[in-house]
Amino acid sequence: MKIKNIFPCLLAIGLSGALISCSEDILDITPLTNNTANDFYKTEDQVNQGVLAIYNAWLPVPVSSNWYLSEVRSDNTHEIEGGAQRDYKEVGTFIASSQTAAFQTAWTQLYSVVYRSNIVLSKIEGFEFARVAQFKAEARFFRAMAYFDLVRYWGDVPLVEKVLSFVEAKNTPRSPTLDIYKLIVDDLTFASENLPASYAATEKGRATKYAAKALLGRVYLTMAGYPLKQTDKLALAKAQLADVMAVGTSLFPTPALYRDLFTIAGKNKYHIFEVQYISGGKGLGSSLPSEMAFQFPSQWSSFTGGFEGQVEPALLASYAPTDVRKQATLDSGYTDTKTGATSGRVQFTKFLEKGDAAVTSRSDYGRNFPVIRYADVLLMYAEILNEEAGTPPVQAIELLNQVRANAKVAPVTPATKAEMKIALENERRWEFAGEGLRWFDLIRTERAIPVMNEFIRSHDIPLANGITQRDLLFPVPLNEMLINPGFWKQNEGY
Repeated sequence: MKIKNIFPCLLAIGLSGALISCSEDILDITPLTNNTANDFYKTEDQVNQGVLAIYNAWLPVPVSSNWYLSEVRSDNTHEIEGGAQRDYKEVGTFIASSQTAAFQTAWTQLYSVVYRSNIVLSKIEGFEFARVAQFKAEARFFRAMAYFDLVRYWGDVPLVEKVLSFVEAKNTPRSPTLDIYKLIVDDLTFASENLPASYAATEKGRATKYAAKALLGRVYLTMAGYPLKQTDKLALAKAQLADVMAVGTSLFPTPALYRDLFTIAGKNKYHIFEVQYISGGKGLGSSLPSEMAFQFPSQWSSFTGGFEGQVEPALLASYAPTDVRKQATLDSGYTDTKTGATSGRVQFTKFLEKGDAAVTSRSDYGRNFPVIRYADVLLMYAEILNEEAGTPPVQAIELLNQVRANAKVAPVTPATKAEMKIALENERRWEFAGEGLRWFDLIRTERAIPVMNEFIRSHDIPLANGITQRDLLFPVPLNEMLINPGFWKQNEGY
């Protein structure tokens, strides 16, 4: 048992968030009561448990990434309070720095997914059971998802395809953005070729080939936009999305009501891929409803929210009167049936199952979170068709109106390419509000700077010159920069 020089190793682990493993000459202990990775991966069942641990590592990501770094950064929310443990105001008002804790949290959690994926990929070598390819594909699917968030938030990031020693991790450079995207594309391509189209009822919720194809379509569409502007990727995105549309509603049916997409009863029925949550004190619940909302009356939940921000009034006012997505996404006040207390404050309640008695804490809600939905595939495909043509093609307008019909709003007929772009932008905002897509949509379409500067002006946010391209990436967390001082160059302007 070797334990000398433990402190530097533990420090690096704390700063890098499971990006590394300690080398043998620093730490070599096999606890009597706990399995290590070297001791554990001996059977197919144990490898499967390792794969499921990757799914488990993704559980906090909808809060740290989709909500606090994407939705809060966008014009869907307006942050009104700051202070200790409320660094979301820094994110939402563009005053965040490398010391903003939200950046470190998301970085650590995303690299934890990368780490667990790499563990499985290293330990599965040599096995020959039937599900080897599937397990590899699941690990690569999640690694790609993690890197997709990392590269969009930070640009150049460390590219890690294996479990690293302490010294290797400390000296891993930030890889170019194009290299990160190459890994993402390679991983999702492998996943799409090796994942099943569906699973038995006992394994629903696992990644499928169509989840990989849909996400690969999103990746290609992102690469076609800002900052890479690789327009040749539009055709590749179109092909992947077309494969998903070919199975269409046979695998991803449209519910009778929009709100049914986000109920506990609707789990694994409609979405292409969703994060799995279970309430009941099992440690597998979601904190997203609490993080997104300000306060709940007793008839909704015994536990309350904590977001000192509000729904952007312009978003609230923009819904058509008949749009059922508004009520399914937002609540415009309440009267508490026990206390009589009233509130007129608007808040996000898209992922709150009101009155769920199984919830045991503010981190134990049971609604799943959709990573990608069929409506997203339809709207992305419509966007590509519009980009390919001089005027909006009939099929593109039909796809847009198919989504609108599900929301109970009247069809539209954009006459020009520019009008269609704005129509798609607005539709995506209404359809996916609260799901963490808005900020990324604005960036890839080069609309983030004009849209957010108008937002800043209308809310008197004290930024003299508004935002610039500098604000389209986040600073690398300070703790990560300090692991090897001077080794990485910070993002421009921070």
